[in-house]
Amino acid sequence: LVLLPLCLLKNLKSLAPFSLLGVMGMAYTALAMSVRLLDGSYSAGGSGKFMEQVASHLQPKFGDAGASSVLSPQSLILVCMLSTAYMAHFNAPKFYLELKNNTIQRFNTVVTYGFGISIFLTGFITMIGFFTFGKACDGLVLNNYAGTDILMSLSRIAVAVSLVFSYPLAFTG
Repeated sequence: LVLLPLCLLKNLKSLAPFSLLGVMGMAYTALAMSVRLLDGSYSAGGSGKFMEQVASHLQPKFGDAGASSVLSPQSLILVCMLSTAYMAHFNAPKFYLELKNNTIQRFNTVVTYGFGISIFLTGFITMIGFFTFGKACDGLVLNNYAGTDILMSLSRIAVAVSLVFSYPLAFTG
């Protein structure tokens, strides 16, 4: 019910500032995850300051399978997740029409930068999550972090804001 007014918008212009806010929220999440990796708050073996508050199945677990694990059938789950992460093709004509000075070259530039930033952030967050939690990394990596970790709680809020304002993009127009 809260999202309905956003989903009924006829153009994307009013969502532009919130789109930027969403990207900034994801960048903050990447930064916060990096800080937690580097400060050792979630170190394997229970030595991190937040480890007592993390469920045992979400605590870091590292194996010795190495690069061969990338070729396992379980890695196809990641491929499926990534294949749906960039589904914006149905709005491409709308994006083009609402683009200021809309030329094919300008549209291609905007799309290239947009997808480039998204791919970088997704890859970086995936990498940091794996380096922190190993094979215990949850599908929503923020679930691995303690609920009392303020830095990561702000990340949860940032991701929620990003999701709320990106959800209407599927229904606009």
